[in-house]
Amino acid sequence: MLLQAERRGRITGADVALRLELIAALPITVDGETTRHAWRDTLALARSERLTSYDAAYLELAVREGTPLATRDRELADAAKRRGVEVLP
Repeated sequence: MLLQAERRGRITGADVALRLELIAALPITVDGETTRHAWRDTLALARSERLTSYDAAYLELAVREGTPLATRDRELADAAKRRGVEVLP
């Protein structure tokens, strides 16, 4: 995404570098359980809620962890609400 923005002249190479530094400073963790759930739970969510597998993966994690979901995607937000997941604006 950053590379595309740079190629299209929306941001500079320095902007890309700064944003990568900011991203690196975020307290990001990797969920070790995602792979175990991907083939069954995520696929089932994608099918039943008519989501992409990508969106279903976000929803599966939010459901499993009991955490809110931040999205502007209307279909994903609606599916999250149906599953009892809080959707942040």
